[in-house]
Amino acid sequence: MIMMNICPKCEKVILSDYKFCPRCGYSIYGKKGAEEPAHAVPAAAPVAAGEDTSKVLQFFNVAQTLTTADDIDLLLKKIGSAVEEILGAERSSIMLLDDTGENLYFKTATGEDILKKLKIPVGMGVAGWIAQNKKPDIVNDPYNDERFSPDTDKKTGFKTRSIVGAPMMVGDELVGIVEAINKTDGEFTKDDMNTLMGFAGLAAVSIVNTKLKTDQKNFFSNMLDFLIIGTEALSSPEPTKSGHAWEIAKYVPHIGRELGFDRDKIHLIHNAALMHDIGFLGLANPELIGLRIDRELDSNAKYRLHPIIGSEIVKGIKMMHDMGPYILYHHQFKDGSGFPENLPLDQITPEIEVISILEQYCIRKDKRALDPKKFSPAVYRAFDKVIH
Repeated sequence: MIMMNICPKCEKVILSDYKFCPRCGYSIYGKKGAEEPAHAVPAAAPVAAGEDTSKVLQFFNVAQTLTTADDIDLLLKKIGSAVEEILGAERSSIMLLDDTGENLYFKTATGEDILKKLKIPVGMGVAGWIAQNKKPDIVNDPYNDERFSPDTDKKTGFKTRSIVGAPMMVGDELVGIVEAINKTDGEFTKDDMNTLMGFAGLAAVSIVNTKLKTDQKNFFSNMLDFLIIGTEALSSPEPTKSGHAWEIAKYVPHIGRELGFDRDKIHLIHNAALMHDIGFLGLANPELIGLRIDRELDSNAKYRLHPIIGSEIVKGIKMMHDMGPYILYHHQFKDGSGFPENLPLDQITPEIEVISILEQYCIRKDKRALDPKKFSPAVYRAFDKVIH
């Protein structure tokens, strides 16, 4: 079976044959690991090699799921289900630390919705002790443990027979705790605790990453709104009224699906449609993006520069640089007409044409005014089907 120790310094789980802790560098040569918790923990029962291998495979299968999850609620449900399956527990609960850092609240809890309304102060109960001390623990006789509160059992009618819990940590920061309740076969062991500790660490990083992705998406979405409003406030020379970018973007998913584009591609085209006129911001303040524009140019000449300036603005922004070709080519067509001039026409893909054809339609407000020869047949057919 796989043997694990606990680093005496940082108290993280490490493989028993490691001579140095890979997290803090502490030498553990010849040492046996951290002392046992103050409350007695039964020794691990012998595990057959096949069972141990199965547990490891389950762990890595869960790890792969966690690293690909984007929705925080779905992620936490998967964590809870995995804990129950891997540890052989009747129930599980995941509590996160609130913004004050003083309370834990139930984010997921198997079987009892009433738990989601409860808050547990850090330091109170078994869960609060784990959070306060940032250490795992096992309680196989909770009603004889002074930290355990039977109030929750009384409210739910559930009988707690055993608990194993571990803090979810990222570095020294507590994210929350994860608990498994009621071992279905015997008592929780040190092996169970070590498994839960490793799993809790993975879960903590996944939770933080998922929150970060959500925050980035929200920031990106708000920045798009700001830039669109700023672009339209500069009164671009487009013969359209406010809302031009949104009008183009609303048709993108429909045409994209007609062309068989996947969700990620449609999302990129949609965002590029929202940003396609960002070049007008650069025209107003070219110095801010390191461009020199002849101030003697007439308004039409400046207007023809906005796709180039727009593509220059986004190419240096990691979250936007993929939009560059869409912005550069949104006034250029397959037949060679349009602007900027002298662009390689083989770079005009159907994805890019979605914006260019919608640009022309939203300017003219009549699809009969569009020349089908300017666009790829497949793109025009998709457009014609969507725009009745």
